[in-house]
Amino acid sequence: MEAEIIGPERGDGRFAHGAAYIEGEFVPIAEARIPILDWGFLRSDATYDVVHVWEGRFFRLDDHIDRIQRGIRRLEMQCPYEDDALRAVLNRCVALAGLKRAYVEMICTRGTPRPGSRDPRQCTNAFYAFAIPFISIADPDQLERGLHLVVSTVQRIPPEAVDPTIKNYHWLDLTAGLLEAYQRGGETGALVDPAGNLVEGPGFNIFAVFGRTVVTPKRGAL
Repeated sequence: MEAEIIGPERGDGRFAHGAAYIEGEFVPIAEARIPILDWGFLRSDATYDVVHVWEGRFFRLDDHIDRIQRGIRRLEMQCPYEDDALRAVLNRCVALAGLKRAYVEMICTRGTPRPGSRDPRQCTNAFYAFAIPFISIADPDQLERGLHLVVSTVQRIPPEAVDPTIKNYHWLDLTAGLLEAYQRGGETGALVDPAGNLVEGPGFNIFAVFGRTVVTPKRGAL
């Protein structure tokens, strides 16, 4: 496992709830905004990755940077920052907030096009990042007993339409599956492919253990 030590900066009180990097500036998370004309917002034309910080160290930061850079290239975008500069931005977000355990997200969007243009090649790609305290989505009781998972009737977007190995913000199907799970008395849901095979859930991958073998879906998931 690879780890990187967070810089020795004391947290700034303004960043107690997290820090963000927006348009070249570091701002408190509550003040973070993206331009409304950015296609990352208007069209979900973006890719992202999330790396965790545990006890003041990034977990496999290089692997996460490699993955977002692959996604950026496959979407025919360009990250405005080289890897070392990107690491420095993420490190600074965590250090400003003084976090020892953090959820750190990096995002590259298509950006804003020239007025009147719908040509994605004419957009200026943008990079954003933020770090917030790590919080479990399961409460202590759920962590102890597990969650009631409902297999949804909602199908995941097929990989022929949107490549799931490029992390993306296409979540309407996942949200529909989660709402169905709640309506059926569940606490979370898992979506299926057209053949009824389990694929993934809202924010989590699916693993199954058969004997001494761990398996994951063959296709249709990150």
